[in-house]
Amino acid sequence: MVITLCVFSAFVFADGETTEVFLTGSSNSPAGDFVVQTTNDMFHYQGREYEVYRVYYDDPDMNMKIAVNSVGECTSFVAFNGEFMFFYNCNKHGFGVRKVMFSNPWVKDDFDAEQFHDQTVLMKKKKVEKKQAVGLIASYVPQLKG
Repeated sequence: MVITLCVFSAFVFADGETTEVFLTGSSNSPAGDFVVQTTNDMFHYQGREYEVYRVYYDDPDMNMKIAVNSVGECTSFVAFNGEFMFFYNCNKHGFGVRKVMFSNPWVKDDFDAEQFHDQTVLMKKKKVEKKQAVGLIASYVPQLKG
């Protein structure tokens, strides 16, 4: 008799929310590998509504969310947790980080300004697919932490 076991890439949390794995990858940093999961959450910023993805790293201190707004010429992304908000967008030079906000002045000291500058162009394309952009952000944000 052969028994087949099917594995689904979905998780059920205590609140009953079911999430699916959107993508996986490596941060090439001490944060380690990551898993990005879909959520039913919404993020609101400056009158815009963003869909939210959760990012889980081997190092849970780096866990964050990535908010995505697909309205407009270029999709906007916000990587955030309780300490920071990194804004990713496109411009004439390509896709990359554009702005950062910290929860307090001391948090800023833990981040690498040179890495921020290096990440202003992650891709020289103005149009980046959502999955690719979320993967790039999940890969590169941990490198911003000095």
